[in-house]
Amino acid sequence: MNNSKILAIGCAMAVTLAPWSVKAASLKDGLEACADAMVTELASSNGGPVDFSMSPDSDASKARLRVRETIHLDAHDPKSNEVVARADCVVDSRARVKRLVSVPLDEPDAARRAMSL
Repeated sequence: MNNSKILAIGCAMAVTLAPWSVKAASLKDGLEACADAMVTELASSNGGPVDFSMSPDSDASKARLRVRETIHLDAHDPKSNEVVARADCVVDSRARVKRLVSVPLDEPDAARRAMSL
């Protein structure tokens, strides 16, 4: 196969795959969607307003989400910094929450749960 055919095939594949990559959301979008879902769940169980902020240590980069991404969340009391809820959240490449699974409080922190996968 000569170089012009390889180049033509490469361009055809790039054009074919472009719509899929354009629709992929960033990791930050997925993290925000999961945090919103957890806040909604906590607010409904506590009966009061709940807000969230991301830890400055979190890696909320502009990396694109994969088809299925698991994000580990820990909710802290703002006054005591005690963990009040844990959850694992599954999002798709468009940052849509597919599943939010509550995790028992005696499980390791989110960073440790992420390392165990």
